Amino acid sequence: MQGTQNKLFSIFIATIMSIPLSNQLQAVFIDYRNIYEIRERASRTYSWSAMLTSQLLVELPWNLLGSSLFFFCWYWTVGFASQRAGYTYLLYGVIFPVYYTTIAQAIAAMSPNAVIAAILFSTLFSFVITFNGVLQPFSQLGWWKWMYRVSPFTYLIEGLLGQAIGRKDINCAQKEFVTIVPPSGRACADYMQQFIARSGGYLSNPDATSNCEFCPARTTDQFLGRSFNIQYSHHWRNAGIMLGFTLFNVFALYALTYMFRVRQGSIFGSLKSKLQSRKNRQTKL
Repeated sequence: MQGTQNKLFSIFIATIMSIPLSNQLQAVFIDYRNIYEIRERASRTYSWSAMLTSQLLVELPWNLLGSSLFFFCWYWTVGFASQRAGYTYLLYGVIFPVYYTTIAQAIAAMSPNAVIAAILFSTLFSFVITFNGVLQPFSQLGWWKWMYRVSPFTYLIEGLLGQAIGRKDINCAQKEFVTIVPPSGRACADYMQQFIARSGGYLSNPDATSNCEFCPARTTDQFLGRSFNIQYSHHWRNAGIMLGFTLFNVFALYALTYMFRVRQGSIFGSLKSKLQSRKNRQTKL
């Protein structure tokens, strides 16, 4: 079980490496945005939407390349199975870099400078990292379970770990077995049968009549589902949810840029003026 938990935290650490990468691309994004606002927008060389599209597209190849290089150095070093590498690469090497690129640029779009962008990004990620079910298991989140469900990292880590180690047997180390003393004259298998059928696990000495050695989990699905609410069967669902978050980030990038950098005046003042002009037209009619 310790090996399974070690693999969980290796995935967790691999995902939070996106934070410094995101902060670096935010600074470049804001620098080019400043150049556009000073020079290109005044001369009408190209539109703000073209600027955003180019900034998004130019980041993706490098982030995909970096994630791919990291994946090949990390995946087999940790000890994951080769036959499950395809899905893991799709989620970590392709979808995830597009996700953190778009969310970083969306946050930078509403920030006046790189320092504010880094603060906003770090604050947001402190929530999605804290409530994704790794540092604090789902069963212990209490009222904060709603944050678990809205955190993109919940679905990212469940997809990566569930696919990488799901549906495999667990062999407890000797120190991980729980010693249980059965009633006199009863075999361990007979005494523990109903509990194992209900809660999972296995006995290393089912025929013994004393000192039953019980492992709390028989499969990785039992351990991950009970401890971290991670299910192997959700892996394609999780990939689709991550794509949905990514598309939302792209929409937010354009919408926030328009609201904070393109639109003139207050949004409430704009609505008020439109309502007033409509009222004037109706009065004339």
